[in-house]
Amino acid sequence: MQMLLNTIMLEPNRWTGDHILSWPLIDLLKPVAEAGFRELEIWQYHISRLHRQELDALRERLDELRLGSVAIGGYPEFHLTGGEGEAMESALDRLVEYGVVLGVDLFKIFPGSLGSEKLDEAQRELSVNRILRLAEQLAMRDIVLTMETHGNTLCDTLESTLRLLEELSACGDRVGICFQPYIEHDTDQAIATFDALDGRVRHLHLQNRREGGTTLLEEGDWTDYSRFLPHVRERGFGGPLSLEFTDGITPAEGESFDLRRVIDNAARDRDFACRAWDGAA
Repeated sequence: MQMLLNTIMLEPNRWTGDHILSWPLIDLLKPVAEAGFRELEIWQYHISRLHRQELDALRERLDELRLGSVAIGGYPEFHLTGGEGEAMESALDRLVEYGVVLGVDLFKIFPGSLGSEKLDEAQRELSVNRILRLAEQLAMRDIVLTMETHGNTLCDTLESTLRLLEELSACGDRVGICFQPYIEHDTDQAIATFDALDGRVRHLHLQNRREGGTTLLEEGDWTDYSRFLPHVRERGFGGPLSLEFTDGITPAEGESFDLRRVIDNAARDRDFACRAWDGAA
């Protein structure tokens, strides 16, 4: 089983509009490696503002610590037009090239930033064409594109996800799904949705929630991973599992973000997920 730490959990400003980093990713790598992680999914905003020399330094540090960058997580707004659309495409092209430098195998995206019912036909056609273009760019670099099942995207329901996969069928296995249970799912629904996407899921995101807040995988009431992960294994899934969020990523009012606590909790989630994968949780 390939287990990734998603670097989005390490940045307390992950959900702010400007995504200004509290500290550079290069400074976070040592404690991540010391916690026993070997592979990462890198959040777009941890690298998108780096100059090339800074990116090269990041790659060197990853190599020093024997950390692999397996995936990048990006958030393109495919429906934009005019100058905004051109700027989005330019930034996306740059992110692809940064992925090449870091040696990633997967390029995970939110497939757009508007829900499937909010796009008009012109916006949808533009979005699909841009995803096709991105998939072609990545395929030339031996990188697989995965699209996350998430609200406010073109993969916001099972039906919309299946429709998009059909529209992208010419891409074959160069495009797949990063599966994360929808927030309204219980575990039975999550399993049924995963099965409906059988063969197209290339990447799993792991997080759990209780009373609206993120928590340890084994303590949340969103998904029962002691049931879900053995089922996924039995279905033959062989892609990476990415720990996206854990307990402590959002400090309580009056408290400071505790990086060590977050990394330690991610390690607890990793160990639990490994036990669950083997059916021992």
